[in-house]
Amino acid sequence: MAEIKGRVLVVTSGKELLDEITPSMSGRGLEPVCVPNLKYAAARLATGDCSAMVVDFSKVPPAEREAFLALHKQYPRIHLFTLESTASMTPTIVSPLRRLSWPLPMGFADQVRVIARPVVILADQVLFTTGAVQTAFQQSGVQPVSLESPKGLPDFIREQNEARIFAAKPKPKKSWSLLGGGEEEEPATAPLPGNVVVAQFTGTLAEADALDAGIRASTPEAACYFISGVDTVRFAIQALKDGHQVALPREQSGRIAGILIENSEGADVRLKERGNERILLLDNFKPALTSLSQALVGAGYEVTSTLDGEEALGLCKKGAFHLAVIGTATTFAQVSGAELAQKLRERDPDLRIIFMVDQYPLKAALQGVSQVVELGLDDAILKPVEASRLIFSVEKALERRFLILENARLLKEMQALNQQLAAVNGFQKNFFATVAHDVKSPLTAILGYSEVLTGKLKAMPSEARYAANIQTSAKTLNVLISDLVDLAAIESGKLRVEIGTLNLLAVVQDVCARVEIAAQKRKLNFAMEVPPVLPPLAGDDARIGQVVQNLCTNAIQYTKEGGKITIKVENAPDRVIVSVIDTGIGISKEDLPRVWERFFQTKEAQGMRKAGFGLGLKIAREIVLRHGGEMGIESELGVGSRFFFHIPLKKPGETAAAN
Repeated sequence: MAEIKGRVLVVTSGKELLDEITPSMSGRGLEPVCVPNLKYAAARLATGDCSAMVVDFSKVPPAEREAFLALHKQYPRIHLFTLESTASMTPTIVSPLRRLSWPLPMGFADQVRVIARPVVILADQVLFTTGAVQTAFQQSGVQPVSLESPKGLPDFIREQNEARIFAAKPKPKKSWSLLGGGEEEEPATAPLPGNVVVAQFTGTLAEADALDAGIRASTPEAACYFISGVDTVRFAIQALKDGHQVALPREQSGRIAGILIENSEGADVRLKERGNERILLLDNFKPALTSLSQALVGAGYEVTSTLDGEEALGLCKKGAFHLAVIGTATTFAQVSGAELAQKLRERDPDLRIIFMVDQYPLKAALQGVSQVVELGLDDAILKPVEASRLIFSVEKALERRFLILENARLLKEMQALNQQLAAVNGFQKNFFATVAHDVKSPLTAILGYSEVLTGKLKAMPSEARYAANIQTSAKTLNVLISDLVDLAAIESGKLRVEIGTLNLLAVVQDVCARVEIAAQKRKLNFAMEVPPVLPPLAGDDARIGQVVQNLCTNAIQYTKEGGKITIKVENAPDRVIVSVIDTGIGISKEDLPRVWERFFQTKEAQGMRKAGFGLGLKIAREIVLRHGGEMGIESELGVGSRFFFHIPLKKPGETAAAN
C-alpha cells in the first residue's frame, strides 16, 4: 500500500464518484474522505487534515455553489476542484463563472440555442482568433456576437439584453378603421439581438471572476463561462498556483490525483526549466501556415515557419528547435515528409515531430498516419488542421520531450550519486576495518594496564582515582568501537551469531545483576518478572545478552530519578517474549519509525545521552532477526516505552548452527 501523502475531501451525495477516484488516489498515496454536503465539508476542513477538496457540482444544490467558493476563500491553502456534468453546466442554472472544456461539451451549444437568457463566453486568444468557438456555435444554429475585447462588456450585455426584451414586446396595433377594417399587430421587421456573446479574454482567472461578477451585477440572469484550449493538466497546475479553483468535467475526475501529485512535485520548476519552446512549422499551403503560426505564437511558443523542406533542413541543427510540425504534402518539396522527418532526427535526435496529413486521397492519408508509427513520431493530424487541436498535440509532444530529457538527466545524476555513494561506502568499510584491527589492539592494552594500575594503587587514593578514570573511559570507548565494528559486520553481511542451546533465564538474570547497580545509583525502581522455567530455545547467549543489556542501558539512561524499569519474560505458544518497560521520556509518534535507523537519536534523547552513536537499537534488532525473531516498540512521549523482542521456540530435532 502506498504511503499516505495527504487526504482529499470529496463532497458528493452518492458513492459513484468515490468509487471512481479512489483507485487513482490510493495508487498515489492520497486518501479520499467523503462527506455529503456543505455543513460536513466545513466541519472537516476545520480539522486541518485535508490538502484538497473535490466538490461534485452535479450533486450539489445550485444555491450552494457560491457557498463552496466562499468556503475555499476561508481555506485558501486547500486546493479546490469542482466537477461539472452536462446538466450542471446548463446556462439555465444561475451560477458564478464556470469553465468549459474544449472541445465544447456535447449538447452544450444546443442548450444555449433553446434559451433566451444572455450567455457570455470568455474565450482565450487562440480559440477566439481562430474562430473555433464561434464556428462550434454556428454549427448548432447559434449566431454569436464576437467582441475583440471584454472592455465595457457588462454594459454591452445589459444593453443587448434590454434591447432584446424591448424587441420581444408586442408592438402597438395599427388602426385602419377608415377603410372599414379592424386593427392588426404591426409585424416586427428587425431580428432579435443575439443572446450569445463570445469575447476575447487574455487576463487571469481572478480577472475573469471579477468580470463575471460585474456582468451578473448588471444583468443577474446572465450565464458566464470561460473557455481555454490549454492542456487540462497545465491549466490546472497554473490555477492551483494562483490559488484558484480547478473546474473539470465530471468524467475527468480520475485526473485529480495526477494533477495534485504533479503540482506537489516541482511543476513550477519544470515549467520554468522548459522556458520558451521553439517550433519549426513547415507546410506548402501559405494561408494555413500563417494562421497556424499565429495561433502557436499566441499560445506562447517561438515559431519559425517555412514553405520549403530544404530551408527547413538548413534551419535545423541540434538544439535549434524543440519540435517540428511538418505538412506531408510534397508539392513544393524535393523530399517526402517521411524522408524529411528522418533527416531532421539525424541532425537532432531529441527533436519531436508532428505530421499534418492531407485527408485525400485516402491512401496517402493512411500512409501518413502509418509513417508516424513506423518512424516513432509524436502525432498525425488530418488537414484542415484546427489550431486548438494542433496546440493540444504540440503541448503533449513537448511535455514528452521534456520528460525524456529530464529522465536522462536524472539517470545521469543518479549514476554519479551511486558512484559517490560507492566511494563513501568503500571508505566507511575501510575505516571500520581499521578501527576493528588497528584501534582495538592498543585499546585492549589500555584496558589491561589500567586494571593493573588500579590494583597497584589501592594504597594511593588520588592516583587510584586517576587510574579508575582511565579504565572507565577506556571501557566506554571499547563499547563505542564495538558498536562500529558490529555495524560494519552487519552491513557487510558478516555479523557472527553462534546458534546453540540458549539459556535465556540465565542470560536475563546475568544482565539484571550488572545493570541493577546502575539503576540503584540513579534511584530507579528495578524489577524482574520471569517464569520459573522456559521451553527449549536456540540462540547465542552472548548476543542475546548484548540485546537485553542494550535495552536495559537505554531504559536506565532515559528514565528520570524515581522512575521504574521492569524486565519481563513471557511464554507464548510458539515463542518467548522479552520486554523492557520503563517510565522514561518516551518517543513521539513522528520519531517511532526512525528508531531503528543507524545514528538516529530523538531530540529528547540527545539532551540526556552521555555517550554513543545511536547504533544500539539497530544492532540489537539485527541480532534478533538473525535468531528468527523480531523486535518492536510501544511508546508515548512523556509516559514511557516498552521495547520487546521474541525468539521462536526450538523445534524438535533442531541442531545448532553458526551464522
